[in-house]
Amino acid sequence: MMKRLWSVGFLTFFFVIFGGVAMAQYSSSNYKTNEVLFGAGGDTNQSSANYKASASAGALGVGRYNSNGYQVYSGFLTPNEPFLELGIDTPVVSLGVLDTASAKTGTAGFHVRAYIDSGYTVQTMSQPPSYTSGTGTYTLAAMTTLGSSVPGTEQFGINMVGPNNLGAGNFGSNPSPQPDGTFATGVAATGYDTTNQFQYNVGDTIAQTPSGASGWGETDYTISYIANIKPLTPAGSYTMIHDLVVVATY
Repeated sequence: MMKRLWSVGFLTFFFVIFGGVAMAQYSSSNYKTNEVLFGAGGDTNQSSANYKASASAGALGVGRYNSNGYQVYSGFLTPNEPFLELGIDTPVVSLGVLDTASAKTGTAGFHVRAYIDSGYTVQTMSQPPSYTSGTGTYTLAAMTTLGSSVPGTEQFGINMVGPNNLGAGNFGSNPSPQPDGTFATGVAATGYDTTNQFQYNVGDTIAQTPSGASGWGETDYTISYIANIKPLTPAGSYTMIHDLVVVATY
């Protein structure tokens, strides 16, 4: 029997997600080893001309520690069974006050860490931002097909790449495998992988491992949001609890 692995995340919009494990592979021109620990802990990217290694802090540590110079995970790098995790890195996003003159933008980060021989998909499951008043609920119009930002029309969309530029500075970034592409393979899904182009459909896959790739290691993702309004869009405080689901594929 195959075990179905999944994890649910909640991005509060204003903005959420749940949250580890990376596949350890070491190699040089003379050897290759899998799932071997060098030492008791330290930098996840230990290397020289003759070896490359990744380390953990052992079973007693808790948490994820990083700076510009290093990244360390407490606990063992790989578990003794398949593992899939969705972790939140940005709890809240605010797009500010919307107007008809220009698009409002924001970004939020999440990561997927996995140890499975199959791949995974990340789906978006929430309705677009909405506003509830005494006369009912109004939901911003989603961009159901891929397109550009058009100020003065009502639009809500996302993509998973960058940098995007709508005239007010760059925002967003491409999926980032940690510590590099030999350890993880996550990518933006089709329809969400073009800079300055956005869409949003409930149930869409927005990120995934490529067909035939294994779900190993960690990939860091950035969601780029845009919102535009038309002159008759009802005024109010629009919110979105953004539910994401990551599921193993077989």
